[in-house]
Amino acid sequence: MEFAEVINKRRTSREWTDEDVNFAAIERIIEAGMKAPSWDHYRSWQFIVLRTREEKERAFAYAKRVVQRFNARRYEGRTLDLAQQMYAYAMPRQYTMLVECPCVIVPLFRCSKLNAEWVSKLNPLATAWCVAENIMLATVNEGLGYSLRIPLNREHDVVLEMLGVPKGWMTPCFIGIGRPKPDERLPEQYGTSPEGHIHLGAW
Repeated sequence: MEFAEVINKRRTSREWTDEDVNFAAIERIIEAGMKAPSWDHYRSWQFIVLRTREEKERAFAYAKRVVQRFNARRYEGRTLDLAQQMYAYAMPRQYTMLVECPCVIVPLFRCSKLNAEWVSKLNPLATAWCVAENIMLATVNEGLGYSLRIPLNREHDVVLEMLGVPKGWMTPCFIGIGRPKPDERLPEQYGTSPEGHIHLGAW
């Protein structure tokens, strides 16, 4: 697939077919993640791959509780902007979009605590997001789709403890991999034209 096509097809999916994903594709996707820039040059990232429904249900029980607390009725009868429409669509699927896809990749980076005193101190997190971005683009290149959840509050520690991750490791996100339903709803997006977003020389 041409790079521009990968970029144009890149989007988060939340509903899946029952079709399985060949593990060789998962290995190629993770290999693409490993080619991301590495702040320490060691590429010391680790990856947990969840493949059974039981593994995913156990790992993402916290997300299920978040979804159960979500009140969709507060959006009924209101005029919503695009961001609100997306939120109202995405929130009820934060659990199912992970447990119902064939597999979930949990990328891990070595860091015991984030320090945002200076932007440079976030290098471990920044490069982990480069890994995640490579994974998402490689997934699209494989003709597959992905879901993306950033852990909310305590969810990060709860999931990592559930997965037996040693202390001193963190994750930026959970990435589901599968084949999206062809009739999945495609919420409208804001435009992507750079016009009005570029400042030459200074703001």
